Amino acid sequence: MNEDQFRQRALELGYGDLQSKDYVPNNDGALHTHDFSVMLLVVEGQFTLGFEDGSTSFQPGQLCELAANVRHTERAGPVGAKVLLAKRAGVALTAAS
Repeated sequence: MNEDQFRQRALELGYGDLQSKDYVPNNDGALHTHDFSVMLLVVEGQFTLGFEDGSTSFQPGQLCELAANVRHTERAGPVGAKVLLAKRAGVALTAAS
């Protein structure tokens, strides 16, 4: 998926607040939740979502959706990561490629 396709899909699914975010290399975020659902597209690098029972890594061009209130960590790979993300008020979604 490219950036234009991501923006179109996000809007079609009711997401807003589109933004770009950069993650520094090999940085592990703390376990946390959001009170909103997130859809993101990896633009550069590797991005990993960690969960209490495992993790899923995403490469450039892959899409990820995360439901509100899911406990997770965020980690960038050895070259960092750049993602486009969009937010939507508390709707349950699943991870996808």
